[in-house]
Amino acid sequence: MKSIEKKSQIRNSVIWVGFVLTFMIHLIIWTQVEQLTPKLLIQFYLFLSLMFLMLVTVINIIQRTVPEFLGLSFIGIILLKFMLMYLIRMKLNFEVVPHYKFHFIIPYFVLTGLLTYYTIQLLNQEKKH
Repeated sequence: MKSIEKKSQIRNSVIWVGFVLTFMIHLIIWTQVEQLTPKLLIQFYLFLSLMFLMLVTVINIIQRTVPEFLGLSFIGIILLKFMLMYLIRMKLNFEVVPHYKFHFIIPYFVLTGLLTYYTIQLLNQEKKH
């Protein structure tokens, strides 16, 4: 029992450390290299934080209620995430930022990778039971 709890804590730590590192690295690039004000970036990451928490919560709820559909629902969640990211890009007027495609797509893929890692860990945990 302790082993499962410890793996769960490690998995959660990896997710949140990865998220914070992504934000810090992006903030440094945004302010030092691009010489831009961090207001738009902070608004963007505030949205990303809320969306990331929502998606992890939805994955946990699905895993506890209908674990056999976790993989299929993950695909739907990624589609939902893509639609929300596209809408927020238009809302925040990202086009005024130089190289906005890189500033927009790299955090998307990093956070999608973290979400994928989390889901794979849940699927592997389910296979062992």
